[in-house]
Amino acid sequence: MGMAYALGIPRGFKYVRASTIDEALKLLNEYGGDAKVLAGGMSLMPMLKLRMTEVKYLVDILGINDLRYVRVDGNYLRIGALVTHNDVAMNRLINDHAKILSESAWHIADIQVRNLGTIGGSIAHADPAANYYPVLIALDAEVVIKGADTERAVKVSDLYKGPYFTDLRPSEIITEVRIPLNGFRGVYEFFRRGGAAFPSVIVAVTYQERDGVIVDSRIVIGAVYPEPVLVSGHLNGLGVKEVGVKASDIVNSIFSSIDTKPLEDTHAPGDYKVRVARNLLTKALTEIASGSIQYIKATTKDELIKWEFRDGVEYVGDLVRVRVNVNGQWIEDLVEPRLLLLDFLRRHGFREVRRGCDEGKCGACTVLVDGRAVKSCMVPVVRVSGHSVTTVRGLSKGMELHPIQRAFLEEYAMQCGYCTHGFMMVTHDYLTNIDPTANDEILKLSIKNICRCTGYMNIIKAIKRAAKYMSGSA
Repeated sequence: MGMAYALGIPRGFKYVRASTIDEALKLLNEYGGDAKVLAGGMSLMPMLKLRMTEVKYLVDILGINDLRYVRVDGNYLRIGALVTHNDVAMNRLINDHAKILSESAWHIADIQVRNLGTIGGSIAHADPAANYYPVLIALDAEVVIKGADTERAVKVSDLYKGPYFTDLRPSEIITEVRIPLNGFRGVYEFFRRGGAAFPSVIVAVTYQERDGVIVDSRIVIGAVYPEPVLVSGHLNGLGVKEVGVKASDIVNSIFSSIDTKPLEDTHAPGDYKVRVARNLLTKALTEIASGSIQYIKATTKDELIKWEFRDGVEYVGDLVRVRVNVNGQWIEDLVEPRLLLLDFLRRHGFREVRRGCDEGKCGACTVLVDGRAVKSCMVPVVRVSGHSVTTVRGLSKGMELHPIQRAFLEEYAMQCGYCTHGFMMVTHDYLTNIDPTANDEILKLSIKNICRCTGYMNIIKAIKRAAKYMSGSA
């Protein structure tokens, strides 16, 4: 048992799947408080592995594609709960109607987390440092929550009841995020230490202006206090340019009215977080006044990442039968539901997939699942049964190296070699699905694998060379 904990393996659980909303609700009703919903799992899996929480039944809903949509309907932008963070960042409609939300999604962790993590899952998890809450509250958004025989709409500001605690009942799931089309413009500022870490401070400001005068405004401070702090209407009646002149007075007035002890985290003490929040709010107000709000410039798209369950869940006693196509070869096995994809691959000889931090941060274990990068230490193998997994061995064709492999060799980006496999796999996803040009800003926001040798320059050069090879410009 001690060894299992040291290796980051969750306690045992029963894994079940739901392919429809009604099926998910039926299972949650049947299991009561003994079940947890697994959406992307990018927050839940680390907690299960660290034994910070445990569960008897894990209800996987990632295959409910009815919860994947983005559309404008009436006076709302409607976002299905299983839309991934990468899609929130890059979707054309979200960028057109809620740019500040896309901005916040770009700053969530890295590609691997954004490929699986979902907007509904993040909201339901209610981490006090999560990126979405301050932005959605600033946009006056609400969520749609379904139970077996009920459906209700709740303001995001009312959903959050405290760290990891919401108004969501055990037998309910979030099905939709709904943002009113009220013409709010927004500024998103954040501070964090560590490339893929949660923010220590978030500031979101939204406002409407008419003839140069602010007619409505919402300021939200997140990650600093036990719950997001909303200040409504504080800028109302001020001229847009006046906001910059009075920024210091506005900031002093807002923070003097907050009578809550700030949170501390491993990266920043409470008083430091408050000072940073004051500075970030001042910066946001200055940007509004000068009209110099800077948004990330990236390609937008209409299609969304889909996920489907390929095989049924077949139990043989307490074990589950799985079959995974690894580099073109089907491998079948009987496994515990808690067995991670990482351990499955290494068990079957794919030692190039490295065990690194075991907390989903370093990226050494990255593989491609159906062409998308995921951290194999964060995914139960039963989840990918029936799917295709690619390791670095699967990139080359016979003796011919893949352009990414060539680039890493030519730029001397291999170094000790421990992290190289993960870097190559995430680079493949990045150049194929996110940004084929390897733009500096998008690259910095996307590939955040940790290199033990700390020599990132050659890795960056290799990624840029690979971009030229894959585009045919070299």
